[in-house]
Amino acid sequence: MTGAQVFHAADRHLKPAVTETGTTMIAREIGTPLSRHMGAGIEVLDGVTIDWTVTYDEVLFIHSGRLTVEFDGTRHDCAPGDIVWLPKGTSLRYIAEGRAEYFYALYPVDWAARQGVEEP
Repeated sequence: MTGAQVFHAADRHLKPAVTETGTTMIAREIGTPLSRHMGAGIEVLDGVTIDWTVTYDEVLFIHSGRLTVEFDGTRHDCAPGDIVWLPKGTSLRYIAEGRAEYFYALYPVDWAARQGVEEP
């Protein structure tokens, strides 16, 4: 574990996150090397639809673009400044007709290791 840090946008490296229904780009800024509890980063979707079930608690803060999130039979059109709460077990669909970027924070940081899977 390390102390407080600043993550500058100019230093950010987005890497592909491949799922069964599409690919996004993600920068996992806060992970197990830094925290035993929380994960956080930036994810970018561009002209993609992703079906996903969160197996952790997650909060999204829409930073830029427009993102549609479908869950519980309802479409939620999100714009910059909107916040989305996704409790563990939520099945949803992310729809980005253009480029959308959001900050995410999740708990627990080691959700994939706990389930014996690899993060996309």
